[in-house]
Amino acid sequence: MAEGAIALIGGKGLGDNLVEMVLLHNAHLHGYATTVYSDLIYQLQDWFPQHRVERSLPVADLSNELESYTFFFWSGRMEPSTDKEVISRQMNYISLQQPQITQVENMQVVCRHVFPNHQPVLENGISPPAGLSWRKNENRVCIHPTSAEVSKNWVPERFLQLGYRLQKRGFEPVYIMSKPESKEWETFIKPAFQLIGFSTIADCAGYLYESGYFIGNDSGGGHLASCLGIPTLSIHGRKKKARLWQPGWGHVRVVTPRVNFIGSHLRQHYWKYLLTTGTVERCFKQLVQMAAH
Repeated sequence: MAEGAIALIGGKGLGDNLVEMVLLHNAHLHGYATTVYSDLIYQLQDWFPQHRVERSLPVADLSNELESYTFFFWSGRMEPSTDKEVISRQMNYISLQQPQITQVENMQVVCRHVFPNHQPVLENGISPPAGLSWRKNENRVCIHPTSAEVSKNWVPERFLQLGYRLQKRGFEPVYIMSKPESKEWETFIKPAFQLIGFSTIADCAGYLYESGYFIGNDSGGGHLASCLGIPTLSIHGRKKKARLWQPGWGHVRVVTPRVNFIGSHLRQHYWKYLLTTGTVERCFKQLVQMAAH
C-alpha cells in the first residue's frame, strides 16, 4: 500500500469534476489518503465517503494548502510566486490526454502513467447513500433540456415533442434542471409534463439513481446519470467533440446531426435545427434495447 496523501483540485463544471474523480478514486485504491477541493463535489460528499471533501480553494490559497501533499492533480496554472517545491508536486494531466478516446478513458491513461504498478479502473467511486433503489422507476425518463452554454442546447420545442412521443410509448417523461432554471421553463413544460427544479446536485443524483433513463444535452447531468449506471442518451452538436466528451460509463448513446457545419459560428448556432425529433427518438429506442441486454 502507498503512503502519503494526494489531492484533486476540481475543474469548473460538474462533468469535469465527475470525470476527474476517476483520478482520485484510483489514488484511493492505490492506498493514498485522498482529498478533493470542489464546491460541486462538496454537494455530493455523502456519495464519495472514501475521500475527504472540501470546498474549492482560491488560487491564492493553493500553495499553503497543498504543501503537505505528496502530489496533487490540477489542470490549472499556479501563480508565479508559488513555492517551487509545491509547483513540482502538481500533476497537470492535460498533456497526457488523447483526443480519440473519451475523457473517462483519458483519466485511466493518466492513472497508468502516475500509478505504474496499479491496474487503473474507469469508475470514479461514486456510491449512493443508503435507502435508494437503483432504477426503481424503470419507465421514468429524465429529460434535461439545459446546460451551461445555450449553444449546446437542442431546440426546446423538440425536447417537448420528444416527451409526447415517449409518453405514447409508455414512458414517463420528467423534465429536470436546477431550481433557478425551472422558473424560466415552468410555463413551457407545465401542465403537459412534470418539471422538477433541484436545489442541490445531491437531490438530483438521488432522483436520477432511481430513474430508468436520462436524455440531455452535452452537460454535467449526462455524466452524473452515466456514472450512476443510468442508461444515457447524450445530444451533441459535433461528432469530434462528442467522441471526447460523451459520458463514459455504462450504457451510453450519442446523437449528433448528420451534417457538420464548417465554421464555429454556424456550428454553434444551427446544428440543433438539423437534429430532428425522430432521430433522437430512434437513438433512444436503441439505448433501451442496449440496456435490456
